[in-house]
Amino acid sequence: MKRYHGGEKVGPGVYLNMRTLSFASMSEEGMLSGTAGDEYRAVPAIVMLVVGPALGLVYAIFLPFIGLAMVAWTLAAKLGQLTGEAAAASARVLRPAWQPAMSFLIRVKSGRRTGKKAERKDAWVEEVKKELEHDEEH
Repeated sequence: MKRYHGGEKVGPGVYLNMRTLSFASMSEEGMLSGTAGDEYRAVPAIVMLVVGPALGLVYAIFLPFIGLAMVAWTLAAKLGQLTGEAAAASARVLRPAWQPAMSFLIRVKSGRRTGKKAERKDAWVEEVKKELEHDEEH
């Protein structure tokens, strides 16, 4: 089989790229795709008539195994990602900045306070602030 390179002018036929194992079909005379480093070989029509159905059979037989391998590969990648994150998280101590037991007790009021109510302090709020400051110090 004669060798051709990408960008070379060739006649009609089927050409196999040896590096990527891909076929280029030329219906009329033209230039092969790729660079000068891409090597093609002309494939005779009789070889395509024999090899084509054999490749189709191999594809049909191994397609379920290819699908299972892809699922296994994806699951392994996700598992590796999770274990990598777990290892990174265990390397440092995590302490949440929020306190779930106190979060629902915070009072939220809309509007502006005026007069004596604005000056009045809420004892519970002051107690919680002191407790939070005490926790931050330790």
